[in-house]
Amino acid sequence: MERVEKERLVNELQERMRRAKVAFLTRFTGLNVEKMTQIRRELKQAHVELQVIKNNLFRLAIKGTDKELLAQKLEGPLAVAWSDVDLVVPARLLTKFSKEFPELQVIGACFNGKLWEPVDIQTWVNLPTLEEIRAKIISLIQGPASSLLRLFTMPGSRLAYLLKAKSQKE
Repeated sequence: MERVEKERLVNELQERMRRAKVAFLTRFTGLNVEKMTQIRRELKQAHVELQVIKNNLFRLAIKGTDKELLAQKLEGPLAVAWSDVDLVVPARLLTKFSKEFPELQVIGACFNGKLWEPVDIQTWVNLPTLEEIRAKIISLIQGPASSLLRLFTMPGSRLAYLLKAKSQKE
């Protein structure tokens, strides 16, 4: 790779790291092309990018970004995964893949300028998804409203039952 091409790659990756909400470092030694393609395909569907890059180039790309702390973890062949959309989805997918393919290891992540260890990332996996949170909020809002509606309609329905019983009795 020539110097001009390396500079272009570093600038492009630096821009992506600035936009990314979260970045994960993964070790993939021993994964064959078929497995790696499957992982990339599923990550791509979830709006997560995965790229194998030389450590020196990645170190230059993250310099001056909130992902700069990942430089501490750059050792050996690594791939970086990032998402501009969500931080829980990539954590879930990478954890799933690391269980399915033991050759894939999550080394760490960087979010909001903080370095997260694999143990910390596991807590992200247990967080509810955005859709689950929205559903809970809607149910919390609807619960009291439907209870209030039942309270208002209950006296009227009792009166209707009472009148119906009285008319049937006569």
